[in-house]
Amino acid sequence: MRRQDRQGILPARETGRAFPAASAEDSSVERFHEQTRQAMVKARWAVFGLAGAVALAGTGVIAAAIGPFGSETIAQPILFPHDLHAGTNQIPCEYCHYSVDRSVDAGIPAVQVCAGCHIAGGQALFRRDSTGIKQLVAYWNEQKPIPWVRIHSLPDHAHFPHMRHIKADVQCEECHGDLKTAREVTVQQKLWMGWCIQCHRDKQVRTDCSVCHY
Repeated sequence: MRRQDRQGILPARETGRAFPAASAEDSSVERFHEQTRQAMVKARWAVFGLAGAVALAGTGVIAAAIGPFGSETIAQPILFPHDLHAGTNQIPCEYCHYSVDRSVDAGIPAVQVCAGCHIAGGQALFRRDSTGIKQLVAYWNEQKPIPWVRIHSLPDHAHFPHMRHIKADVQCEECHGDLKTAREVTVQQKLWMGWCIQCHRDKQVRTDCSVCHY
């Protein structure tokens, strides 16, 4: 095809012809299309942002700790008075949370741990009229685990190895509050990433991503 035969499909700078000047109506249409395009872009990013926020909240990035915060409490299958056990009777945390110094998790007390202090021969040793003791005896005699409700939980992409913190002489109260005076456990720290990083900085330990995300 010769050049003159292709002039109809070449741009104006190639053919030597200028494009006709845009009319006022054409400019108005172009502005409308541009405004519509910008609005669609903004709407798309707003949807992405909302979806991202929902996803982060679901995985725990925004709310890393589940359970009650402050004065609110979660109902447990047995009312366990921490102030009586850890405070009045001065039972160390490690007695019930037996794996805290050698495992990632602190360990939720099994019914056998409770029975070791409270039950002998299938009968309660003391406070037999207590509702909690009666519940404990029932779980023991039926050989069923106590369905404790977990209060503190982190998303799967964040790791908090209890044994490392215990070996670093981090006290339980720093994260869980003073349970020696608490009747029931509540979330005292929301365990947000910023709070953890600040704690690491205060103690002059590593804060790179691989410390908690691996």
